[in-house]
Formats: sequence, structure tokens, C-alpha cells
Amino acid sequence: MGTELVSGYGLATPADIQRGNGRLFYLVPKSAGWRISFEREEFERIGGERLQYWPDGKKIKVVFDHSGANDRSQARCNQSSRDRKKHGYTLCTSSFVTANTSGVMVAARVIAGLSTAGLSEVDLSQKGAVFLRLDTRAMLEAVAQLDVDRQFWLKDYRQRGSARTVTALGDFIRQYAHDDPEQLLPQAKQALERLRTNAKLLEDAERATPTLAQYKRGFMPRNPEKYCNGLKANAADFSLCQSEAPTIVSALAEARATQARRLALCQKLAQHLPQSGRTALCKRASASPTCSATASPEQRVCDILNRQGQS
Repeated sequence: MGTELVSGYGLATPADIQRGNGRLFYLVPKSAGWRISFEREEFERIGGERLQYWPDGKKIKVVFDHSGANDRSQARCNQSSRDRKKHGYTLCTSSFVTANTSGVMVAARVIAGLSTAGLSEVDLSQKGAVFLRLDTRAMLEAVAQLDVDRQFWLKDYRQRGSARTVTALGDFIRQYAHDDPEQLLPQAKQALERLRTNAKLLEDAERATPTLAQYKRGFMPRNPEKYCNGLKANAADFSLCQSEAPTIVSALAEARATQARRLALCQKLAQHLPQSGRTALCKRASASPTCSATASPEQRVCDILNRQGQS
């Protein structure tokens, strides 16, 4: 395939491929030329080219449907094998090819959107099979023209800008403090401040609510062994019950204490809601480890109780 560089982009070497950290992307056709997509469904729906990218060194590799075909630089193709619906994404169905017919190389300038390597379907039908090989320069030209390196940078930037946790938002704000092309920093700072406020609200509610141990003491009977009295007729069962009763009763008491404390926390956090809505929400929230809102005014209460984003 050669080792030439086009605007800094080159072909992946076996060493690059062995590292296994290449990132997939797609070139999908538009009215004139190509655009970059990161959606497999779009590639499968409208066609295009599937490539792999190694940012370290800006290396590119085409990825066909069958792994064995990825190492081939040419193939014998005819009109039938050029049908992607029948054969999938192969060298024969790629747009990045050149054809050798009658000893004349006919370049497929993919930037212009050609898909038959300079041959019409009639030509392919009349002349039978021809040898096609990857036009790696055309592939690299397309990648360079669209600046895939920058597109991956923007993809990562946008994904990190939509972070929803304190740690991830903080990392985003620090990393892009001086390079924020789409002005995502104000939104990220606002989201981070909201999460910090939520954490403070929960901390204040926790401080104003009895501890779990205090609640648990209220649910613990003084003599757990009394629940074993009905088993006195069977000495073995009675003895086993007496030894296990404290542990079982303790677990039940802790479950009830957890539910009661969660109810109290919810009621403190939901004071801004109407009484009926607060009662319904907190009843649900106390009965489940996860709070679920049924209306937007309830969502923040659930976010706080669920410690949403506090990692």
C-alpha cells in the first residue's frame, strides 16, 4: 500500500494495529464528497467507508466486513461483486479503489464521489471481472480534507462537556479552560454548581435527621428471644431460634430504620412541594432504594436522595 503521508496522515502499520487502540469512524456520502460520522447505523443505512484511526501518529486503516480481507490490497471484482447489498462492505464495494483494465490505471478520485473506479456498470458487465485495488492516496486525501483528527477531538470534547458527575465536570472544566470552541464551559460550570448545592442540601438534611443507629434502636425489641417461645416443645428448634433470633431481628430492625430515615430525609428535602405531592413522593422514596419522580418538580428531590452525580 505504500507509506506516503498526506497532510500528516498515513497508513497504519502492523505495529499500530497490534496495539489495538484504533478508533472506528465512518465516511458517509453527501451531495458532493464525504462527511465524517461516528454512527454505525448511519453507515449501514446509507453506505460509505469504515475506517480505523490511531491518533498517535495519525494513522488510518480501512476495515472491511471480513477480517481476512482487511490485509488484501487488491481483488478480482465483477459487476455482481460490486453490489454491497449482496456482499457487504468489501474491497470490491469500496469507493477507495483503482482499476487496471487493458494495462491502463483508471484512478477513482473518491473526493469527487466516484464509486465505480472510473468504470460504468455497463463497462463492468461487458468487460467481465477486473482487478481493483485500494486507492490509499484517495483515502488519505479524504481523511485529511475532513481533518479527522480534529473531528475526534471535537467528539471527545462534546462527550465530556455533557458529563453529569462532579468529578467528570471538574475534569472537563480544567481540561478545556482555554480551548472551548462551542462555549460548553458555562453550562458545565452551572451543572457542577448545581451538583455541589445538591450535596450541601443532603448534608444539611442528614445533619438534622437522627442517625440510622438511633432509628434502629427504636425498632429493636428488648428481648428478641421472645419470638422463639412458640418453639419450646422442640428443644433443638428452640435452641437454634434463640441463637439466631438476635441477628434476624437486628436485620429486620435495620431495614425498617433505613426506610423511616429515608422518609424523614425526603420530607425535609421536599418541603417546597405541595403536601399531597410530598407525601406521595416520600412514600415511594422510602419504600425503595431508588427515588423515582413522576413530575419535574420532584426530580431534584430524587436527584439529591439518589446522590445523582456525586461521584
